[in-house]
Amino acid sequence: MPEILCRQALERVLTYLDDDGVVLTADACRRALRLVETSLAQGAGPDLPARCINRIPDYFERPHEPIPSANPPLKRGHIGYD
Repeated sequence: MPEILCRQALERVLTYLDDDGVVLTADACRRALRLVETSLAQGAGPDLPARCINRIPDYFERPHEPIPSANPPLKRGHIGYD
C-alpha cells in the first residue's frame, strides 16, 4: 500500500506543479522526489499526498501572475434595501 500512496503523491505534486506553470525539468523532478521522500519518512499514512502538496512552497518557487484589473472598473452600488 505505501508504494501506491508514494506514486499517488508524486503524481499529484508533478500535476500540481505543471498546472501551476512550473517547467518540469530534471532538476524539478528531483526536487519533487525529495519532497515525497521527506514526507514519506514522516509516515506513509493516507494523508501523504496532501502533506506533499502542502510542502510544495518549501521546495519550489512558483510563478507569480498578477491578477488583472477589472475592465470596466467595478462600481459599488445598491438596489434600494434599507
